[in-house]
Amino acid sequence: MARGPAEQQLQRSNRLLQALTEAQLEFIEGSGTSRLFNKLLGVLLDLTDSEYGFIGEVHHNEDGSPFLRTHAITNIAWTDELREHYARMAPTGMEFRNLRSLFGVVLTRKEPVVANTPATDSRRGGIPEGHPALRAFLGLPFKSGGEMVGMVGIANRPGGYDEGVIEFLQPFLSTCSSVILGWRSEQRRRRAEELLRQSEEELRHHRDQLEALVQSRTAKLRLATRELEAQQLQIHQSERMASLGQVAAGIAHEINNPMGYIMSNLSSLTQYVSYFTRLLRLYTELEEAMGPERKRPPDELLERLRALRQEENLDYLLGDVDELLQDSRAGAQRVKDIVHSLRSFVREETAQPQLVDLNKELATALKMMMHQFEGRCEVRHDYGQVPLIRGYPTQLSQVFTNLLSNAAHAITERGEIRVATQQEENMVVVRFSDTGHGMPPEVRAKLFTPFFTTKPPGKGTGLGLSISYNIITRHQGRVEVQSQPGQGTTFILRFPIANDETGPAKSVKPQVLADDAA
Repeated sequence: MARGPAEQQLQRSNRLLQALTEAQLEFIEGSGTSRLFNKLLGVLLDLTDSEYGFIGEVHHNEDGSPFLRTHAITNIAWTDELREHYARMAPTGMEFRNLRSLFGVVLTRKEPVVANTPATDSRRGGIPEGHPALRAFLGLPFKSGGEMVGMVGIANRPGGYDEGVIEFLQPFLSTCSSVILGWRSEQRRRRAEELLRQSEEELRHHRDQLEALVQSRTAKLRLATRELEAQQLQIHQSERMASLGQVAAGIAHEINNPMGYIMSNLSSLTQYVSYFTRLLRLYTELEEAMGPERKRPPDELLERLRALRQEENLDYLLGDVDELLQDSRAGAQRVKDIVHSLRSFVREETAQPQLVDLNKELATALKMMMHQFEGRCEVRHDYGQVPLIRGYPTQLSQVFTNLLSNAAHAITERGEIRVATQQEENMVVVRFSDTGHGMPPEVRAKLFTPFFTTKPPGKGTGLGLSISYNIITRHQGRVEVQSQPGQGTTFILRFPIANDETGPAKSVKPQVLADDAA
């Protein structure tokens, strides 16, 4: 039986989603970009029935003008010379700089270009003699945060190209953008590693010199060695902190507050110590003046002692010292608690599931996300007496931080976020509620669909809730959503209590409830 148009479109969407998912997994596993983009180009041509095309990254000349360097391009060479040129240049990227062309319009205007009659299109740049026929062309830019990252170009689809094709390829464009941005980050990481390697080699070189000339080298060489060691440590720490992303930025803000008043207290204590030092010196003079015979101290010395006590208000300083030390100890304890929470938050995941205290994981997630709530959200929590569950703490923490972040973004001005846990029969229930803008039914219906997002372009991948749902089902859990426009949203998570008979995770459809919305 022939498939209808709707079924064919659904099949194409599923194939596209599967191909994009595989591409992202291959990129994470370290697959080379050339192989990855050639595979994506093949999928693109197949799904759009196009004859040839390319996927390229935007670069800029010194004058700011853009040009394109390909990551994948169909081999349409029609002469031996061009075939040899393709074989030599394609693996590292072929460059196209002619902006007076259809793809040049995409680069300069940063907008899609549809040309279903390119031979008469005023934007065309012409094609060289022998070039395969160009009967239709579609050029699509992909961006991130307003910046054009690259573009896709395909040609000769039967019947031409239209808005439906453009809409269908949006997830493909988002994936290309993500892969190129990830590839750029990987290049930066490799450059940093190379700098680190060079620094280590230079450090070893200087250390070898120090071992041979330790008696005759100057303090300047020892200082240079310490600077190199500091540079090596700084590069290493910078690489580690980059992986923490926004969480690290929030932690820095949280630590700065207690450190600020600790430093202020230390400055005051330093000044107080100078006063006490002067006082001790005067008492030493007094002891020497009285001598072993305990003679009456000189009036002049006693007057200096009284003057110092009154001038510096030493009675007040003695009382203030205890308060400053107490405040400093409290600040240091706060920093210690933040560091402890951060270590728990970024711990490595184990291969086997373990017993998990959900109240503890929620408390850690709230501490890590607190910087997103300041000034806008009041956070209330009600942790019940709940038993342990069996699972993966780092993955559960990812779910909790994702839901808390979404709740914070849903509150535009001021609002409240509530987190509660309780036991219901053989399940542990976790509720996340916010007083944000809520969601209409059509949004709730797509909430767990991969690549679906209500955020502006470049602000979200649309994978956060999809990944969270997969993690919850892996833990044999269920998720329910209660929401209506203007009335906030509640996510209800249910996890089975840990027991010896816990079996493999089963896939459960998320329940979207609107009748009793939060």
